[in-house]
Amino acid sequence: MDQRRPPRHKSAIRDVRSPTSRQVAVQALTEIQTGSRANVVLAAFLGDQGRGLSERDRAFVTELVQGTTRMRRAVDHLLQPFITRKLDTDVLAALRMGAYQLHHLRTPAHAAVNDTVSVAPRRARGLVNAVLRKVADVDPEWPDEATQFSYPDWIWNLFLERWGQEGRASLISMNTPERPLPRFDGYIQGQASRWVSEAVDDASPNGGTIVDLCAAPGGKATACGAAWSKIWANEIDPTRARALSEVVENYRPEIQVVVSDGTNTPFDDGFADAVLVDAPCSGLGALGRRSDARWHISKEAITRLTGTQDALLEEALRILRPSGVLTYSVCTTTQQETCGVTQAFHERHQELRSLELQGSHWRPHCNGGLVLPHDYETDGMAIFQWVREK
Repeated sequence: MDQRRPPRHKSAIRDVRSPTSRQVAVQALTEIQTGSRANVVLAAFLGDQGRGLSERDRAFVTELVQGTTRMRRAVDHLLQPFITRKLDTDVLAALRMGAYQLHHLRTPAHAAVNDTVSVAPRRARGLVNAVLRKVADVDPEWPDEATQFSYPDWIWNLFLERWGQEGRASLISMNTPERPLPRFDGYIQGQASRWVSEAVDDASPNGGTIVDLCAAPGGKATACGAAWSKIWANEIDPTRARALSEVVENYRPEIQVVVSDGTNTPFDDGFADAVLVDAPCSGLGALGRRSDARWHISKEAITRLTGTQDALLEEALRILRPSGVLTYSVCTTTQQETCGVTQAFHERHQELRSLELQGSHWRPHCNGGLVLPHDYETDGMAIFQWVREK
Protein backbone atom coordinates (compact mmCIF):
# COMPACT_ATOMS: atom_id res chain seq x y z
CA MET A 1 0.00 0.00 0.00
CA ASP A 2 1.40 3.41 -0.97
CA GLN A 3 2.58 5.59 1.86
CA ARG A 4 4.48 8.80 2.45
CA ARG A 5 6.61 9.94 5.34
CA PRO A 6 4.62 12.22 7.66
CA PRO A 7 5.41 15.93 7.81
CA ARG A 8 8.09 16.53 10.44
CA HIS A 9 6.17 19.29 12.20
CA LYS A 10 3.16 17.09 12.87
CA SER A 11 2.91 14.63 15.78
CA ALA A 12 0.62 11.70 16.45
CA ILE A 13 1.17 12.10 20.18
CA ARG A 14 -0.94 14.59 22.08
CA ASP A 15 0.85 14.31 25.41
CA VAL A 16 4.39 12.98 25.16
CA ARG A 17 4.77 13.10 28.94
CA SER A 18 2.26 10.31 29.55
CA PRO A 19 1.45 8.44 26.34
CA THR A 20 -1.20 5.74 26.25
CA SER A 21 -0.53 2.22 25.03
CA ARG A 22 -2.13 2.97 21.65
CA GLN A 23 -0.07 6.14 21.26
CA VAL A 24 3.14 4.22 21.85
CA ALA A 25 1.99 1.49 19.46
CA VAL A 26 1.11 3.81 16.59
CA GLN A 27 4.44 5.62 16.92
CA ALA A 28 6.31 2.32 16.87
CA LEU A 29 4.34 1.14 13.84
CA THR A 30 5.15 4.37 12.02
CA GLU A 31 8.85 3.75 12.61
CA ILE A 32 8.61 0.11 11.51
CA GLN A 33 6.91 1.10 8.26
CA THR A 34 10.00 3.12 7.31
CA GLY A 35 11.99 -0.14 7.24
CA SER A 36 13.24 -0.45 10.82
CA ARG A 37 13.14 -3.90 12.44
CA ALA A 38 10.05 -4.54 14.54
CA ASN A 39 11.74 -6.19 17.53
CA VAL A 40 14.35 -3.44 17.76
CA VAL A 41 11.81 -0.63 17.44
CA LEU A 42 9.41 -2.18 19.93
CA ALA A 43 12.12 -2.65 22.55
CA ALA A 44 13.27 0.94 22.10
CA PHE A 45 9.77 2.41 22.40
CA LEU A 46 8.88 0.31 25.43
CA GLY A 47 12.11 1.43 27.07
CA ASP A 48 11.49 5.11 26.31
CA GLN A 49 7.95 6.36 25.60
CA GLY A 50 6.44 3.27 27.22
CA ARG A 51 8.59 3.09 30.33
CA GLY A 52 5.75 4.37 32.54
CA LEU A 53 3.17 1.89 31.26
CA SER A 54 1.89 -0.97 33.39
CA GLU A 55 2.86 -4.53 32.52
CA ARG A 56 -0.61 -5.09 31.11
CA ASP A 57 -0.34 -2.01 28.88
CA ARG A 58 3.15 -3.00 27.74
CA ALA A 59 1.78 -6.39 26.73
CA PHE A 60 -1.01 -4.64 24.82
CA VAL A 61 1.51 -2.45 22.97
CA THR A 62 3.43 -5.58 22.02
CA GLU A 63 0.28 -7.25 20.71
CA LEU A 64 -0.73 -4.19 18.68
CA VAL A 65 2.71 -3.66 17.17
CA GLN A 66 3.64 -7.26 16.47
CA GLY A 67 0.14 -8.31 15.41
CA THR A 68 -0.41 -5.37 13.08
CA THR A 69 3.02 -5.89 11.52
CA ARG A 70 2.47 -9.63 11.12
CA MET A 71 -1.00 -9.26 9.58
CA ARG A 72 -0.10 -6.34 7.34
CA ARG A 73 -1.23 -7.94 4.08
CA ALA A 74 -4.58 -8.93 5.52
CA VAL A 75 -5.34 -5.53 7.06
CA ASP A 76 -4.25 -3.75 3.88
CA HIS A 77 -6.76 -5.88 1.97
CA LEU A 78 -9.48 -4.71 4.37
CA LEU A 79 -8.47 -1.06 4.04
CA GLN A 80 -7.79 -0.90 0.31
CA PRO A 81 -11.38 -0.40 -0.96
CA PHE A 82 -11.78 2.71 1.18
CA ILE A 83 -8.47 4.47 0.46
CA THR A 84 -8.27 6.51 -2.70
CA ARG A 85 -4.98 8.38 -2.26
CA LYS A 86 -1.45 7.96 -1.04
CA LEU A 87 -1.24 8.20 2.74
CA ASP A 88 1.40 9.51 5.10
CA THR A 89 3.16 6.77 7.01
CA ASP A 90 1.75 7.74 10.40
CA VAL A 91 -1.82 7.84 9.05
CA LEU A 92 -1.42 4.41 7.47
CA ALA A 93 0.02 3.08 10.76
CA ALA A 94 -3.09 4.22 12.64
CA LEU A 95 -5.43 2.71 10.04
CA ARG A 96 -3.61 -0.61 10.05
CA MET A 97 -3.67 -0.74 13.83
CA GLY A 98 -7.39 0.02 13.90
CA ALA A 99 -8.21 -2.60 11.27
CA TYR A 100 -6.13 -5.17 13.14
CA GLN A 101 -8.10 -4.53 16.32
CA LEU A 102 -11.42 -4.79 14.49
CA HIS A 103 -10.87 -7.99 12.56
CA HIS A 104 -8.16 -9.88 14.41
CA LEU A 105 -8.49 -8.87 18.06
CA ARG A 106 -12.27 -8.62 17.67
CA THR A 107 -12.31 -5.38 19.63
CA PRO A 108 -15.82 -3.87 19.73
CA ALA A 109 -16.17 -1.40 16.88
CA HIS A 110 -16.92 1.66 18.99
CA ALA A 111 -13.82 1.09 21.12
CA ALA A 112 -11.45 0.20 18.27
CA VAL A 113 -12.56 3.14 16.11
CA ASN A 114 -12.79 5.79 18.81
CA ASP A 115 -9.52 4.87 20.51
CA THR A 116 -7.65 4.69 17.22
CA VAL A 117 -9.02 8.04 16.06
CA SER A 118 -7.89 9.59 19.35
CA VAL A 119 -4.23 8.67 18.67
CA ALA A 120 -4.25 9.32 14.91
CA PRO A 121 -2.61 12.49 13.56
CA ARG A 122 -4.99 15.40 14.05
CA ARG A 123 -4.87 16.32 10.37
CA ALA A 124 -6.28 12.90 9.42
CA ARG A 125 -8.72 12.01 12.19
CA GLY A 126 -11.76 12.50 9.99
CA LEU A 127 -10.32 10.15 7.39
CA VAL A 128 -9.32 7.53 9.97
CA ASN A 129 -12.79 7.66 11.54
CA ALA A 130 -14.58 7.30 8.20
CA VAL A 131 -12.39 4.47 6.89
CA LEU A 132 -12.44 2.41 10.10
CA ARG A 133 -16.22 2.69 10.43
CA LYS A 134 -16.53 1.23 6.93
CA VAL A 135 -14.00 -1.51 7.72
CA ALA A 136 -15.95 -2.38 10.87
CA ASP A 137 -19.00 -3.17 8.73
CA VAL A 138 -17.12 -5.40 6.28
CA ASP A 139 -17.55 -9.16 6.20
CA PRO A 140 -14.16 -9.97 4.65
CA GLU A 141 -13.95 -11.79 1.34
CA TRP A 142 -10.42 -13.05 0.88
CA PRO A 143 -9.01 -13.54 -2.62
CA ASP A 144 -6.75 -16.35 -1.37
CA GLU A 145 -5.38 -17.83 1.84
CA ALA A 146 -2.02 -16.11 1.47
CA THR A 147 -3.85 -12.78 1.84
CA GLN A 148 -6.15 -14.02 4.60
CA PHE A 149 -3.27 -15.32 6.72
CA SER A 150 -0.97 -12.50 5.65
CA TYR A 151 2.01 -14.06 3.90
CA PRO A 152 3.83 -13.21 0.69
CA ASP A 153 2.68 -15.56 -2.06
CA TRP A 154 6.10 -17.16 -2.44
CA ILE A 155 6.32 -18.16 1.24
CA TRP A 156 2.78 -19.54 1.25
CA ASN A 157 3.42 -21.53 -1.92
CA LEU A 158 6.81 -22.76 -0.68
CA PHE A 159 5.32 -24.31 2.46
CA LEU A 160 2.36 -25.87 0.65
CA GLU A 161 4.47 -27.30 -2.15
CA ARG A 162 6.93 -28.86 0.31
CA TRP A 163 4.66 -29.89 3.18
CA GLY A 164 1.09 -29.83 1.88
CA GLN A 165 -1.52 -29.41 4.60
CA GLU A 166 1.17 -29.62 7.26
CA GLY A 167 2.78 -26.60 5.68
CA ARG A 168 -0.54 -24.74 5.79
CA ALA A 169 -0.95 -25.68 9.45
CA SER A 170 2.55 -24.42 10.23
CA LEU A 171 1.95 -21.08 8.53
CA ILE A 172 -1.29 -20.56 10.44
CA SER A 173 0.45 -21.64 13.65
CA MET A 174 3.13 -18.97 13.22
CA ASN A 175 0.50 -16.24 13.34
CA THR A 176 0.17 -17.07 17.04
CA PRO A 177 3.73 -16.83 18.35
CA GLU A 178 5.11 -19.16 20.99
CA ARG A 179 5.21 -17.78 24.52
CA PRO A 180 8.14 -19.70 26.02
CA LEU A 181 8.51 -20.20 29.74
CA PRO A 182 11.71 -19.12 31.51
CA ARG A 183 14.48 -21.66 32.00
CA PHE A 184 15.55 -22.62 35.52
CA ASP A 185 17.90 -19.61 35.52
CA GLY A 186 15.25 -17.17 34.30
CA TYR A 187 16.43 -16.86 30.68
CA ILE A 188 13.64 -16.94 28.11
CA GLN A 189 14.49 -19.54 25.46
CA GLY A 190 12.12 -21.09 22.93
CA GLN A 191 11.41 -24.79 23.26
CA ALA A 192 12.90 -25.80 19.90
CA SER A 193 16.07 -23.90 20.75
CA ARG A 194 16.23 -25.79 24.06
CA TRP A 195 15.95 -29.08 22.20
CA VAL A 196 19.01 -28.13 20.14
CA SER A 197 20.95 -27.40 23.35
CA GLU A 198 19.87 -30.76 24.75
CA ALA A 199 20.96 -32.56 21.57
CA VAL A 200 24.40 -30.94 21.81
CA ASP A 201 24.79 -32.18 25.40
CA ASP A 202 23.43 -35.65 24.64
CA ALA A 203 25.91 -36.17 21.79
CA SER A 204 28.91 -35.31 24.00
CA PRO A 205 28.25 -36.69 27.50
CA ASN A 206 31.90 -36.25 28.50
CA GLY A 207 31.89 -32.56 27.66
CA GLY A 208 35.22 -30.83 27.14
CA THR A 209 35.66 -27.70 25.02
CA ILE A 210 32.79 -26.46 22.88
CA VAL A 211 32.64 -23.57 20.40
CA ASP A 212 29.35 -21.93 19.43
CA LEU A 213 30.28 -20.32 16.10
CA CYS A 214 27.21 -18.04 15.77
CA ALA A 215 26.35 -17.54 19.42
CA ALA A 216 24.25 -14.35 19.67
CA PRO A 217 21.90 -13.79 21.40
CA GLY A 218 23.32 -16.47 23.71
CA GLY A 219 20.47 -18.85 24.48
CA LYS A 220 22.15 -22.02 23.26
CA ALA A 221 25.62 -21.22 24.62
CA THR A 222 24.31 -20.42 28.10
CA ALA A 223 22.18 -23.59 28.04
CA CYS A 224 25.19 -25.89 27.63
CA GLY A 225 25.32 -28.53 30.36
CA ALA A 226 27.71 -28.70 33.30
CA ALA A 227 29.96 -31.28 31.61
CA TRP A 228 31.55 -28.62 29.39
CA SER A 229 34.80 -27.43 30.94
CA LYS A 230 35.22 -24.56 28.48
CA ILE A 231 32.60 -22.76 26.38
CA TRP A 232 33.54 -20.31 23.64
CA ALA A 233 30.82 -18.08 22.18
CA ASN A 234 31.76 -16.54 18.84
CA GLU A 235 29.90 -13.70 17.10
CA ILE A 236 30.85 -11.73 13.99
CA ASP A 237 28.82 -8.56 14.62
CA PRO A 238 30.26 -6.24 17.33
CA THR A 239 26.84 -4.90 18.36
CA ARG A 240 25.39 -8.38 18.71
CA ALA A 241 28.57 -9.46 20.49
CA ARG A 242 28.04 -6.75 23.13
CA ALA A 243 24.49 -7.98 23.69
CA LEU A 244 25.82 -11.54 23.85
CA SER A 245 28.38 -10.48 26.48
CA GLU A 246 25.59 -9.02 28.63
CA VAL A 247 23.65 -12.29 28.46
CA VAL A 248 26.80 -14.27 29.31
CA GLU A 249 27.58 -12.00 32.25
CA ASN A 250 24.08 -12.44 33.63
CA TYR A 251 23.62 -16.17 33.04
CA ARG A 252 26.97 -17.91 32.44
CA PRO A 253 29.93 -15.63 33.24
CA GLU A 254 32.53 -18.36 32.66
CA ILE A 255 31.81 -18.35 28.91
CA GLN A 256 34.46 -16.69 26.76
CA VAL A 257 33.06 -14.35 24.10
CA VAL A 258 35.05 -13.98 20.87
CA VAL A 259 34.33 -11.46 18.09
CA SER A 260 35.33 -12.96 14.75
CA ASP A 261 33.99 -14.09 11.40
CA GLY A 262 32.61 -17.57 11.97
CA THR A 263 34.02 -18.65 8.62
CA ASN A 264 37.55 -17.60 9.61
CA THR A 265 38.02 -17.88 13.38
CA PRO A 266 41.22 -17.56 15.46
CA PHE A 267 40.87 -21.12 16.81
CA ASP A 268 43.54 -23.70 15.99
CA ASP A 269 42.91 -26.83 13.96
CA GLY A 270 41.35 -29.52 16.14
CA PHE A 271 40.76 -27.04 18.97
CA ALA A 272 37.29 -28.15 20.06
CA ASP A 273 35.63 -31.32 21.30
CA ALA A 274 32.33 -30.04 19.90
CA VAL A 275 31.21 -27.24 17.60
CA LEU A 276 27.71 -25.83 17.26
CA VAL A 277 26.81 -24.03 14.03
CA ASP A 278 23.46 -22.38 14.69
CA ALA A 279 23.71 -20.77 11.31
CA PRO A 280 22.22 -17.56 9.93
CA CYS A 281 19.24 -18.61 7.86
CA SER A 282 16.02 -17.45 6.24
CA GLY A 283 14.20 -17.85 9.56
CA LEU A 284 11.13 -19.25 7.83
CA GLY A 285 10.47 -21.49 10.81
CA ALA A 286 10.53 -18.54 13.22
CA LEU A 287 8.13 -16.13 11.54
CA GLY A 288 5.92 -16.14 14.62
CA ARG A 289 8.40 -14.33 16.86
CA ARG A 290 9.79 -12.15 14.07
CA SER A 291 6.67 -10.35 12.95
CA ASP A 292 8.25 -8.39 10.10
CA ALA A 293 10.59 -11.10 8.80
CA ARG A 294 8.11 -12.35 6.22
CA TRP A 295 8.17 -8.91 4.57
CA HIS A 296 11.99 -8.68 4.42
CA ILE A 297 13.24 -12.12 3.36
CA SER A 298 13.37 -13.09 -0.31
CA LYS A 299 13.85 -16.29 -2.27
CA GLU A 300 17.12 -14.91 -3.60
CA ALA A 301 18.42 -14.44 -0.06
CA ILE A 302 18.06 -18.17 0.63
CA THR A 303 20.56 -18.96 -2.11
CA ARG A 304 23.03 -16.45 -0.66
CA LEU A 305 22.56 -17.85 2.84
CA THR A 306 23.40 -21.39 1.78
CA GLY A 307 26.86 -20.19 0.79
CA THR A 308 27.42 -18.76 4.27
CA GLN A 309 26.06 -21.90 5.91
CA ASP A 310 28.42 -24.07 3.89
CA ALA A 311 31.42 -21.92 4.77
CA LEU A 312 30.53 -22.06 8.48
CA LEU A 313 30.38 -25.85 8.37
CA GLU A 314 33.80 -26.02 6.73
CA GLU A 315 35.31 -23.81 9.44
CA ALA A 316 33.58 -25.84 12.15
CA LEU A 317 35.12 -29.03 10.79
CA ARG A 318 38.58 -27.43 10.72
CA ILE A 319 38.53 -26.60 14.43
CA LEU A 320 36.90 -29.92 15.45
CA ARG A 321 39.20 -32.64 16.76
CA PRO A 322 38.87 -36.29 15.66
CA SER A 323 36.01 -38.02 17.55
CA GLY A 324 34.46 -34.60 18.17
CA VAL A 325 30.81 -33.79 17.44
CA LEU A 326 29.57 -31.18 14.97
CA THR A 327 26.01 -29.87 15.28
CA TYR A 328 24.28 -27.79 12.59
CA SER A 329 20.93 -26.14 13.33
CA VAL A 330 18.73 -23.61 11.53
CA CYS A 331 15.32 -22.17 12.41
CA THR A 332 13.98 -22.79 8.93
CA THR A 333 12.38 -25.62 6.99
CA THR A 334 13.62 -24.98 3.44
CA GLN A 335 15.10 -27.89 1.56
CA GLN A 336 18.10 -25.82 0.44
CA GLU A 337 19.16 -24.75 3.95
CA THR A 338 18.59 -28.13 5.59
CA CYS A 339 19.05 -31.22 3.42
CA GLY A 340 20.73 -29.38 0.55
CA VAL A 341 23.54 -27.84 2.60
CA THR A 342 24.14 -30.84 4.86
CA GLN A 343 24.09 -33.51 2.17
CA ALA A 344 26.60 -31.63 0.03
CA PHE A 345 28.81 -31.09 3.09
CA HIS A 346 28.68 -34.73 4.11
CA GLU A 347 29.46 -35.91 0.58
CA ARG A 348 32.65 -33.83 0.62
CA HIS A 349 33.72 -35.21 3.99
CA GLN A 350 33.57 -38.97 4.25
CA GLU A 351 35.32 -38.77 7.62
CA LEU A 352 31.99 -37.73 9.10
CA ARG A 353 29.41 -40.15 10.47
CA SER A 354 25.84 -39.00 10.98
CA LEU A 355 24.43 -39.34 14.49
CA GLU A 356 20.92 -40.51 15.24
CA LEU A 357 19.05 -37.87 17.18
CA GLN A 358 17.55 -38.58 20.56
CA GLY A 359 14.14 -37.18 21.48
CA SER A 360 10.75 -38.04 20.05
CA HIS A 361 10.08 -34.41 19.11
CA TRP A 362 12.44 -34.62 16.10
CA ARG A 363 10.79 -35.99 12.98
CA PRO A 364 13.27 -37.66 10.57
CA HIS A 365 14.56 -35.24 7.96
CA CYS A 366 17.23 -36.51 5.56
CA ASN A 367 20.05 -37.54 7.95
CA GLY A 368 18.88 -35.22 10.70
CA GLY A 369 15.74 -34.07 12.44
CA LEU A 370 13.06 -31.44 12.03
CA VAL A 371 10.32 -29.80 14.05
CA LEU A 372 7.61 -28.02 12.06
CA PRO A 373 6.03 -25.01 13.79
CA HIS A 374 2.64 -26.64 14.18
CA ASP A 375 4.07 -29.84 15.70
CA TYR A 376 4.42 -28.32 19.16
CA GLU A 377 3.48 -24.65 18.58
CA THR A 378 7.17 -23.72 18.62
CA ASP A 379 9.66 -22.34 16.14
CA GLY A 380 10.38 -24.64 13.24
CA MET A 381 13.90 -26.06 13.64
CA ALA A 382 16.18 -28.44 11.75
CA ILE A 383 19.22 -30.15 13.24
CA PHE A 384 22.01 -32.40 11.93
CA GLN A 385 24.87 -33.98 13.88
CA TRP A 386 28.05 -35.79 12.90
CA VAL A 387 31.04 -37.39 14.60
CA ARG A 388 34.41 -36.73 13.01
CA GLU A 389 35.96 -40.18 12.86
CA LYS A 390 39.43 -39.12 11.71
